[in-house]
Amino acid sequence: MRDGESEYTLLLGLVFLLELFVGGLAYFYESQIQYEIQEDLNSTFLTSYGIDEERTLAIDLMQIEYKCCGAIRFEDWRASSWFRQNDTIAPIIRLHGERLVPDSCCITITENCGKRDHPSNIPYTGCIYRFTEELRQQLVIIGAIGLGICSMNIIGMILACCLFAKLSELKD
Repeated sequence: MRDGESEYTLLLGLVFLLELFVGGLAYFYESQIQYEIQEDLNSTFLTSYGIDEERTLAIDLMQIEYKCCGAIRFEDWRASSWFRQNDTIAPIIRLHGERLVPDSCCITITENCGKRDHPSNIPYTGCIYRFTEELRQQLVIIGAIGLGICSMNIIGMILACCLFAKLSELKD
């Protein structure tokens, strides 16, 4: 092979190895990424709901879309700043009307539906599980696309080698 031909094949090989390396890193660090997401999501649920308007809206939308309640389970709300903020009024009021979970947790959302934390009213599954399952599905799609691109690179390398071999035969 001539210099340009071998450089082209080498470049295709390097691109393939780089894609393989990045894919390997993503695979090996998936559990770490998942752990970080869970920690951040749990922290956001516990400390930001009812305090930061944008995050409150985001959590409400997540609970509605994924049909979940709390970060890990619906009881998470009892340890949240939102719950404690409501609890400072008077503990006895909670028994007679304060919400146990945000209304966005409810299966059928109505005003003050979060007063009951019964399974017929709210899902007991936390949003982390639904969110990480959605993330895992998206990563499978991304991985499949990555494999498709890698296989195209391999096919390109094979075809380039065949082309260069044929060109050298024709020149001889």
